Amino acid sequence: MKSSGESRESVNILDLSTKNSIFREIAILIYLAQRRAAEKVIEVTTTQLANYFSISQQTASRCLQELDKKKIVTWKSTPKGSLVQLTPIGISILEQLRFELEKALHPDLSFVTLKGKIVTGTGQGKYYISRPAYLKSFKIKLGFTPYHGTLNVRIDAADKDRLDLIRGSWPTIITGFEGEEREFGDVLCYPLEVIELDAKAAGIKPRRTHHGENILEIISDVCIRDTMNLEDGDEIIIKFSLEQNEHG
Repeated sequence: MKSSGESRESVNILDLSTKNSIFREIAILIYLAQRRAAEKVIEVTTTQLANYFSISQQTASRCLQELDKKKIVTWKSTPKGSLVQLTPIGISILEQLRFELEKALHPDLSFVTLKGKIVTGTGQGKYYISRPAYLKSFKIKLGFTPYHGTLNVRIDAADKDRLDLIRGSWPTIITGFEGEEREFGDVLCYPLEVIELDAKAAGIKPRRTHHGENILEIISDVCIRDTMNLEDGDEIIIKFSLEQNEHG
């Protein structure tokens, strides 16, 4: 055992000088996200990456190509550098990392609550939720057949970080399918509780969505609006258990 006078060993997760660094992809993702690559295509050069991480330009180039191959980022080489953007998979990796770190740093945190106000949606939720293939998967994976529609909740700005935490948890994935001469994408589901609603519920996030990042769509086996007598502008409270997302 080390004496109290000895310094504690630490690891710099952004140090990529070691060839077999297990943090390489995460470190590159963090670097790119800090430069808003989660929001838009950015230009980055291998020289910038090499200087920042103390690695060779060849290694930096290989890292970007590997991330592109794994569909974690989109990458295109240009005469001036590389055009890079995080894919939904890349963003999901960072969100899940954040979720796991929150649980590790706050082990006594068992649930989070957040508030939001009811807003009118686009009306597309009813169409998508009612597809037979989706309904079958919802029943199998969530344990209930949802009402044909979603409740749209604009989460309070003060609780946006908590919404991000929920979306960073390990979701139940409803696999997409092809039908009706089109392709239907995956749907990410997060079982949760709507306070004062005596029914099952889950937050959902389609892989492809037109809603803003502060909008949470909720499904239930009942029409939540009618059951709770809700109108646009009414506030609801949502409770999300962190413990239900343990995975092996």
